[in-house]
Amino acid sequence: MEIGEARKKVKGATWFFASLIGVYLIVLAVLMLSGLGGRISMIQNLLISQGMIFIPTLVYISITRCDIRETLRIRKTHWSAIFIVPVFVLALEPAMSVINSISLLWVDSATTELTEGLVAKYPFWVSTALMALTPCIVEELAYRGVILGSYRYSSRLWAIIVSGLLFGAMHMNFNQMAYAVVLGIMLGLLAEVTGSILPTMLAHFCFNEISVCIGYFLYHDSSLKKVAESASENIVTTKQLIITIVSMTPFAVGGLCVAFALLYALAVINCRKDEVLGMFRRQMRFADDGSEIRSPRIISIPLVLSLAVCIGFMVISEIL
Repeated sequence: MEIGEARKKVKGATWFFASLIGVYLIVLAVLMLSGLGGRISMIQNLLISQGMIFIPTLVYISITRCDIRETLRIRKTHWSAIFIVPVFVLALEPAMSVINSISLLWVDSATTELTEGLVAKYPFWVSTALMALTPCIVEELAYRGVILGSYRYSSRLWAIIVSGLLFGAMHMNFNQMAYAVVLGIMLGLLAEVTGSILPTMLAHFCFNEISVCIGYFLYHDSSLKKVAESASENIVTTKQLIITIVSMTPFAVGGLCVAFALLYALAVINCRKDEVLGMFRRQMRFADDGSEIRSPRIISIPLVLSLAVCIGFMVISEIL
């Protein structure tokens, strides 16, 4: 690809992320000023939040006419991913639990009330559709599709790291951002080793569905429901969080080792081992006159400003 076209794709992905943040803030302001924010149901809230990502994604794809296979990387991968990816997600769970517990030392949980309210009031399939199925399609198209798929025309390694950071920032709260950044990076690596975002959609679904299943059984089993209600009424102490962090850390480290081993196996199975390892080596390209062609930079003023807006919003939300 020509360097000018690569710059265009990188710049387009940055402005796409900025538009997502802009749409989020505009919709939030409209809901608050109109008074509708306090009257919408939990299902409407989830649908609106996903619509704020899905509609701009469709608009971007339509305007740029980006290649579905090359940029979004919606393409087939080895069938073994169907069995390996769920194990990959389970291996990541202890690390996500540790990161979540660390974040709760400073900020409140941003998902407990939502998960409990949805699984306690609605059928299992509704919770699955809204909390697992819809996000795994919508968010993956936006972040591992448009953003990662465009940024990788610069540096694939930096594309994975930055897209993971943006995925975390998109949640607009420090609690979810803490583990979403790590999850986003791991999903980016998964997309790279398989050459497709279909496995990341499956992984995203499995990750969210685990929370749905746990919540559903807690609130629909008579014996477990009392335990869950009692736990929700009590504030988790710093001591309890520290105990959780210390006890889960060995499992988190072991799980991450298993997760990286599975990523390596998927790279081998998909015949992408050399290509993936090439991410960690500097790739130099030269023009006809012998001068080095520098890849477009991902970090830019619009990107930094967009992240600053996200962080500022999160800080204000925590204070209020």
